[in-house]
Amino acid sequence: MSNTAIVSKARAMYGRRLTQSDWEALLACSSVAEAAAYLKSSTAYGSVLNGINESSIHRGELEDLLHQRLMQETLRLSRYDLGIGEHTANYLLGQIEVDQILHAAIRINSHQETDLTPPNPYLNSHTRFDQRLVDQAATFEQLLEAVQGTHYYKVLLPFRTAEGGMQNYTGLEHALLMDLYTQLYKVIGKESHGTERNALHEMFDDMADLQNYARIIRLKSYYHVTDSQLRACLLPFGKLPKAKLEQMIAADTPAQATAVMATTRLGKRAFQLPYDLPGDLVLQVRYRECHRNIFFSSESSVVMLSYIFLMQTELNGLINLIEGLRYGVSKAEIKRLLNPYEFG
Repeated sequence: MSNTAIVSKARAMYGRRLTQSDWEALLACSSVAEAAAYLKSSTAYGSVLNGINESSIHRGELEDLLHQRLMQETLRLSRYDLGIGEHTANYLLGQIEVDQILHAAIRINSHQETDLTPPNPYLNSHTRFDQRLVDQAATFEQLLEAVQGTHYYKVLLPFRTAEGGMQNYTGLEHALLMDLYTQLYKVIGKESHGTERNALHEMFDDMADLQNYARIIRLKSYYHVTDSQLRACLLPFGKLPKAKLEQMIAADTPAQATAVMATTRLGKRAFQLPYDLPGDLVLQVRYRECHRNIFFSSESSVVMLSYIFLMQTELNGLINLIEGLRYGVSKAEIKRLLNPYEFG
């Protein structure tokens, strides 16, 4: 398929996103069942929700089906392009896998019960490990066994203690994100050129810079870490000037680090957007950049990745809404969680 045809296809698919009136209707729902019924009957999510009984669907099952639709859409789109496009599904898959491993690591560390909900068969058939084994791992040793045979085993192994437990969750999270970003930048370097490569770097450099800023604030706010420990937790990607990054690392307080970020090109742009926590800025900036790319970029890979990120944002919003309904969160708080969507 030609570059122009792929761009048109992605734009048409984006046209099926949830509208403002859909979000308002979903916010008016009083239960997960009502939200599931609306998604099934009135939106493009009906394609994966067609066979469900909305009156008895479990929150986790609904979320799995919504993830399934995003994976199906990504695979469908990526088949049209043999450059970066064919790797986009792998990137999305990697994100799903990393999230699942980190979720299991948190659960094991906090001694919570294992997740006995059956994995989504569609997603399980695409991931590189058996999701059931990861969800049911009760110890770090069992988590290692669950990912044995995949490259994640090597990433996780250094975090095993002599007693078979897990150490340094922050380090583990960093190692998994490093692995994901490294694979991504390799693909960009190998498969893209010229304007396309520059546009892709801009997308991911901004994300890496904002993630590093958010991590500096988080570690300074909640942990007593040395400058060298903090430096080791940052992603070695992005375009923030090294001097600015070092000033943020050396800052005595989170407020001082934020003041330094505000003097950078990205900071000046990002801090104009509404946010509650530094981590929200990644979502806010990415949403706006991708929305602009969908309509104004002529590079198929840029439009495809932008489409996927926008759909991920929509999915995150839906999951926040569903969990808010499940746990009786106030409508005002659910609206706040629907970042970056705006309500009057």
